[in-house]
Amino acid sequence: MHHNLRKINHSNSVDHTLQVRSTGVSRVTHFFKFIARLILLYFISAACVFAQGIPTQKNTRVLQLQGQADSALALPSDVAVYGGKIYVVDGGNHRVVVYDLEGNYLFQFGEKGQKPGQMNYPVGIDAAKDNRIYVTDSGNHRVQIFTSMGKFLSSFQVKFKGKGIRPIDIIRHSRSGNLIVSGANRLLTYNPKGQLLKTWGGNGVNQGEFRYPATLAELGDGRIAVVDVLNSRVQVFNKDGSISMIVGEWGVLPGQVVRPKGVAIDRKGNFYISDSYMNLVQKYSDGGEFIAVLGERGQAYEMLTPVGMTVYKNRLYVVEMRKHQVSVYQLVK
Repeated sequence: MHHNLRKINHSNSVDHTLQVRSTGVSRVTHFFKFIARLILLYFISAACVFAQGIPTQKNTRVLQLQGQADSALALPSDVAVYGGKIYVVDGGNHRVVVYDLEGNYLFQFGEKGQKPGQMNYPVGIDAAKDNRIYVTDSGNHRVQIFTSMGKFLSSFQVKFKGKGIRPIDIIRHSRSGNLIVSGANRLLTYNPKGQLLKTWGGNGVNQGEFRYPATLAELGDGRIAVVDVLNSRVQVFNKDGSISMIVGEWGVLPGQVVRPKGVAIDRKGNFYISDSYMNLVQKYSDGGEFIAVLGERGQAYEMLTPVGMTVYKNRLYVVEMRKHQVSVYQLVK
């Protein structure tokens, strides 16, 4: 072994190979150092922008929902409001907790399991105008449908190419009555009976493609907004599935997003997008232009992992997952 080592050390050809490899490694090292400097400069410039203050819009927090004792929330993920009731997906406890508009606890439904009405890490919810509550029972690869009082009605499995997938969010489209579900890097459309009608999307970075599509929201004109988490954007689709517009892009400057998780639309068509990495919510116009960060005097409101959101009667409901609460803000008119 030692003899071979000596031969290698004195071989011109091997010395030349080592020199070439060393040069190659050196070039790669310099390249990554250059990239690291660019990233550092980017974050320094971003820090300077935030230090000088960012465009903010005051929206007073009027309510916090956390629950107490047996109703305490654990890793909530989504919220829906309809008919004077606030429905919170309490994923850590495998249930949905319901409050009135003043934040008083009313009731809850669901428990861990696979039977009808039971849940396994539910994620998304929609309280629709048909007086039904739709829940994505992610761990059980299904959507469950309840009455507004939490009585189980029916369910259907969510599959792609014959294999069960984890549904993330769901909305009942107000125009067609069809159910749109996100999951497996695509959107799946079902009729009210749970029969698959079509899918669109797929894994990728191009328009119309997704890398982990999450929260869904319907605009006033029937278009669908989809949070495209790992592509750091919200894609808006026409009713026929064609792309309408893109809101947001990757970055840490105002108007940019890193890990968007939730989207909500107000009466004027403005977008609210939560960023679970930057721990803030940003507001965009109906055309997708950045307006402001929710906050005061150049400082964003302090949030902790904001995810699912909804707007109801000029109030913005924001789920803060790792704070185990829902924060409610009065929107400016």
